Amino acid sequence: MSLNPLAPFSRYLRPYRRAVVLGLVLLLVSQGISTLIPMVLKWAIDTGTAEINPLPDRRRPGDVASERGRLPSDRDRYRVDREPRPPAPDFPAGTHPQDDRTLHAPRWGLPPWETITGTTTGDLAFYALVVALLAVLQWIVSFGMRWYLGATSRHVERDIREAYVRHIVRLPLSFFQERRVGDLMVLATNDVEAIQRFLYHAFRMTLTGLLAFVMSLALMCTLDWKLAALSLAPMPVMAVATSMVARRIRPGFRRVQEQFATLSTCIHENLMGVRVVKAFASRVREIGRFTDLNDQYVARNRDLVHLRSIFFPSTFLLNGVSMVVILWLGGLKVLEGDLTLGAFVAFNTYLLRIGRPMMMLGRMVDEHQRASASLARIEAVLAEPPQASEGTVPEAFSGEIEFRDVSFSYEDQPALQDISLKIPSGSTVAFVGRVGSGKSTLARLIPRLIHPDRGEVLIDGKPVEALSLAALRSMMGYVPQETFLFSDTIRENVALAAGGQNGTVEWATEISGLTVDLEQFPAGLETKVGERGVTLSGGQKQRTALARAVAREPRILILDDAMSSVDTRTEEQILSRLRDVMASRTTILIAHRISTVKQADLIVVLEDGRIAEQGTHQELVARGGIYAAMHRRQSLSEELDTL
Repeated sequence: MSLNPLAPFSRYLRPYRRAVVLGLVLLLVSQGISTLIPMVLKWAIDTGTAEINPLPDRRRPGDVASERGRLPSDRDRYRVDREPRPPAPDFPAGTHPQDDRTLHAPRWGLPPWETITGTTTGDLAFYALVVALLAVLQWIVSFGMRWYLGATSRHVERDIREAYVRHIVRLPLSFFQERRVGDLMVLATNDVEAIQRFLYHAFRMTLTGLLAFVMSLALMCTLDWKLAALSLAPMPVMAVATSMVARRIRPGFRRVQEQFATLSTCIHENLMGVRVVKAFASRVREIGRFTDLNDQYVARNRDLVHLRSIFFPSTFLLNGVSMVVILWLGGLKVLEGDLTLGAFVAFNTYLLRIGRPMMMLGRMVDEHQRASASLARIEAVLAEPPQASEGTVPEAFSGEIEFRDVSFSYEDQPALQDISLKIPSGSTVAFVGRVGSGKSTLARLIPRLIHPDRGEVLIDGKPVEALSLAALRSMMGYVPQETFLFSDTIRENVALAAGGQNGTVEWATEISGLTVDLEQFPAGLETKVGERGVTLSGGQKQRTALARAVAREPRILILDDAMSSVDTRTEEQILSRLRDVMASRTTILIAHRISTVKQADLIVVLEDGRIAEQGTHQELVARGGIYAAMHRRQSLSEELDTL
């Protein structure tokens, strides 16, 4: 733990300097009040005891010391040993002579003033009132301190989480292919909360402890500097132990968080794939997998618990030994008359105050290492370079697309090889081929979801990397192969890209053939689709995603197997409605059905990442190649279905 535990978080605290300064000022005032209260108690105790037992420096030559364990009587104070003294006056019953505080110096053990009210009873009442007022003032100041510093920690939590989310949505698709969803979720929740907890406790514990230690130690030195020096004896041992523990806690907590992320991923996968788990009767296997991961999580936590179980009690033990020694030596000083009772009480109160930071040091180190490990994990993601989004913003897009010698690989596995193709503006081009031939990969290159390893993709003659990412994607409507719907209404899902234009949602749902289904839903467009559209069928989800793309009225429309879950009759109806939309737009159709693509202006057949054939439907059937074989198989299948 560094000398400044807040240093790693300084850039997040900087915007809240004013609140931090106000909180620190209130913290300083609060600690000043807390430090003053034991001194007021000391004055009150010494004022009371001075009335019934003159202090050592107040005892005049010839005064008789009382027997140990017994306070002297009024007349004992006037007895003499060697020389005769005037007879003691007769005091009325129940009264005591006021100790003369003005004739004897030094004024050891008493406050720096003579008297407040003129009587001991009045002075004690005054000190009681002062303590009560200080307590009320401390409550007010502490409330303000917690308000400012607590709010600051929450603001920092919000800023870090917002910066994290803003950054990950700007990262390229390749980043998410290498990361687990559970790990990314834990970073946004548990790790950010660990930072917030430390920041709040750092202000309240680290700074409070530091101020309490310095102020209390200073006043302890004024009371008895030898005892004060002795009370610091455990500090070197604590410093060495803290340094050793800190080096082991941070990597240990990082392992715990990583295992928690793995555990979260397991839960996430089972919840998202609950239908598959039930369908394949995999309940026992999944429970066993979760149990193993959970046991590993507990084991990693137990390693930390073992370390903390040794360290934390050790801090209490060292502080307890220090208190025992001070109580013994300080008590002897009181009995020998070298220390007043009030000073002894105040000294032990201050000892408790400096002991608390020492005892809480273990917790502060623990939380600091947790927060540092969490911040390191978050900043590792923040250090990932975002996808370049700057570029030119054309006044208008015509929609011409060109691939020039494009190649792409997934971890050394070629997906596309030397693709060169020019798609005129306003035309409809279809891509067909076997599974894994590179159709979807080619589609992802157009909106820059992925980047080619070699070659370039151009829109209207300009490389897509030179165009503004926001402008490029705003002119595209994309229906990916895997349909995703948000946990909202059908209207909100369709209107995601519609820009809030009146009537657009209704028009788009009509084009996608979803209107008939909406009539069967009691809430219509306001129907909640559930998480990832779980309440809709596969065909309904695809048509909702198609309506979302159409509602944008894009210049380029990319349909990646967008009608695979609907029957051929529904597909024909959707395509007939789409023709008017596609007529003025560049359309990329990816499909396995020949019926989906046969009306396209150009059909491109991909095989092992290369262009194997291209032409119109009639040309490719007549050629008798891969496309013709696909056509024969599907035609035969349709004939068999009609039998």
